[in-house]
Amino acid sequence: MIDVARRELASGGLRSMSFRRLGEAAGATSGALTYHLGAKAQILADVVAGERARDRTWHEAWLERFAPLDRLDAQALAALLEHYLEAISRDDARLTQLIWTDLMLRAPQDEEVKALMQPWLREREAFWIRLLDGRIEDASMWSMALWAFTADEGVHSLALGDNPDYRLLRRMAADRLSRQLDPMQRGGVDGAFARLVERLNPRMDLPGRDAVSDLQLAGRRHDIALAACGVLLDEGIDGVTHRAVGDRAGIPPSTVAYHFRAAPDLMRAALAMVYLVAQGRSPAPAPDSYERRAAVVVRGTLSIALAAARDRTLVEHSIDLRRLRGENYVHTLREDGCTHIDDLDGQVAALVMTGAGALSGLGGVISPELSGWISRKLRN
Repeated sequence: MIDVARRELASGGLRSMSFRRLGEAAGATSGALTYHLGAKAQILADVVAGERARDRTWHEAWLERFAPLDRLDAQALAALLEHYLEAISRDDARLTQLIWTDLMLRAPQDEEVKALMQPWLREREAFWIRLLDGRIEDASMWSMALWAFTADEGVHSLALGDNPDYRLLRRMAADRLSRQLDPMQRGGVDGAFARLVERLNPRMDLPGRDAVSDLQLAGRRHDIALAACGVLLDEGIDGVTHRAVGDRAGIPPSTVAYHFRAAPDLMRAALAMVYLVAQGRSPAPAPDSYERRAAVVVRGTLSIALAAARDRTLVEHSIDLRRLRGENYVHTLREDGCTHIDDLDGQVAALVMTGAGALSGLGGVISPELSGWISRKLRN
């Protein structure tokens, strides 16, 4: 029954772990589940304990595999990242990664989940420190950068890993990061990156930086879209329903449906607001603050990628959001004086900083120095 709970958590998230759904999946009554497993909190604790054990064994095997390697040059580092991201999105490791991601995104709103996850967080942090220690200069900073990079790209690998164009983009990003974002080592990669992005881009018509959106205008549609963004931020994409959004906005579900008739329309509005908030063209869902706006970018985009890993109909949304986030970040960096950077630099910086934000929300010790380290690399 714990295995059933594990698979339900991986496939549907924490909200799917109701006694009714677990009983249906296991062929048992709610009373039997309570007798054998205890309360829902205990079931979750048992599942997390099992995942941590699997994850430790899996990462220890990685450390043993790389034990003979004395140094990590740029080529080896890029290959390591690519192999790691490929491996965590396959087979049994995929279930563990789905559970890790779901709980990582939920922890900022749930202190019990955060307490369960923090020992697991420290174990994953220790893996990157042990892997890089003594094998690369500035190992402590590199361990944070790679941990953050894989925290973000690992979610996208779950959703997009079967797409060969995405895998090429992922490899380009890993290679650029491993070369320390060095402009002298770019070659013609940026042109290839742009062509791949164009080929992969599904053009979902989400608001780019220069696009005008009616959701910016004060009124009922803006209020509903902002409420939908708030639900996405706090509950994930599966929580964005007409009823939930109506409750958040203080209006009947029928009024929500009048402005956004179908569930996909409402979801599109929530996604559009993620980017309007990220671009500084809308406040965050109340209470508005710098931290809340950063959370919209981090949890909003990664929640969509997680949802796409479970529901293939959302894959194009995940692709488009990943692209727009990088474009938005490179624009911000150029305004901040990094005039020579290209779109791939922006994509890599967005991956690292979004991953760092997700881990910080879980209580991870991601040093503020990481942002400065990335910024210095981009200004060289």
